[in-house]
Amino acid sequence: MKFSSLPLSARIYIGFVIAIGLALTLVSGLRGGFDRPLLLIAIVATSIAVHTIKVELPVGASSSTLSLGYAVSFASMLSLGPAATLWATMTGGWAQCTFNTRTRNPWYQTAFSMCALSLSMELAAQTLRLTGGTDLRGPADIVIPSIVASALAYFITSSLTMAIVIALTTGRPTIQVWDRDFLWGAPNYFIGAFAATVAVQGVSRFGLNSVVALLAPLFLTFRLYKVYLLRLDEVGHANQELRTQKERAEAESLTDPLTQLPNRRFLITHAAQEIARASRSGEPLAFVMIDVDRLKQINDTYGHRQGDEVLKAVGDCLRRGLRTYDVCMRYAGDEFVLLLPGCPADLAKRRADALAAAVAAEPHAAGGQTLLVTVSVGVAVFPTDGRDWEDLLAVADARMYQRKHRRITPFPTPRVEKA
Repeated sequence: MKFSSLPLSARIYIGFVIAIGLALTLVSGLRGGFDRPLLLIAIVATSIAVHTIKVELPVGASSSTLSLGYAVSFASMLSLGPAATLWATMTGGWAQCTFNTRTRNPWYQTAFSMCALSLSMELAAQTLRLTGGTDLRGPADIVIPSIVASALAYFITSSLTMAIVIALTTGRPTIQVWDRDFLWGAPNYFIGAFAATVAVQGVSRFGLNSVVALLAPLFLTFRLYKVYLLRLDEVGHANQELRTQKERAEAESLTDPLTQLPNRRFLITHAAQEIARASRSGEPLAFVMIDVDRLKQINDTYGHRQGDEVLKAVGDCLRRGLRTYDVCMRYAGDEFVLLLPGCPADLAKRRADALAAAVAAEPHAAGGQTLLVTVSVGVAVFPTDGRDWEDLLAVADARMYQRKHRRITPFPTPRVEKA
């Protein structure tokens, strides 16, 4: 994305961070940034080299990395101070955005990253100074908390700086971006600060030869940390899989496998909820019992497979004729139940008859012939016909059977016609 295409707020923010980074660069010489040029050159070269190396860490849902460049920058801060470290961080940030990347970064992203890293390291250095941890030979109860506070300051500044620009660019809340994309990486900074502190202390006390001796324990520490994160990630994936399986099992337990409609178990819970809602609102709630006529005859004549096809077709037809907030359920065998919120008795009867007519209008092929399927319906309405779902279903069921046996339904009885 071009810089001119960014939202105005994002462009202003990026310009502000870059300006702070440039200001720190301009005054670095006055703060003793070049007092030890040879060591500075060595640190800068090392920073450029290692900032391109990133070790992937399995942390949470997002990808996190442990940048060895951060450990080098932190070590530079402990040994050279913030002014010289500014150059190591700036050049390291440039290398990180330039080398070992899948796509070339726009100029403003590179400049912003360089300046954001420098600002973060500057605040980390000031935190170290204010908490009394600049002298690593001091008491451990002062130095260790100071190092932790410094690493925390770096992480918060760096992650929030990046989260804000992403939020301004994408419109997402800053806290959401920070929590989802950056928070999981916090332990990496403490590990890097720990490695840098041990390395600087070892060199200051035992010379450069100590670095070789420290490689094995530092590598082992990193490996243990990575394995620990991997186990956490595996546990997280396992828990997610268990939640998914549980949700799938719960959904399947509430769904009729043949028609894919909600089943009787779902009816028990849903009907109680709808009755409670209707009771609060004072609106009627219609229960419609629907029975497929002569399904046994269909099964005996054409087989149960054809009977199952009839049930699925009836269920689809009923579902298509409902409003979005109505519910169609397979109650048992050849019976279906409809819940129609806000339907008084006369409207519920008209809708039930219309659905029965729609079912009768759909022919079904069976054995080279056209099978006409009809259904019988019965309606009960809350609260006139009952105040709980069992009573309402009993009334609807009784009325359905009255219509079936007296043959007062206006729809033709099932018959077989030649195709």
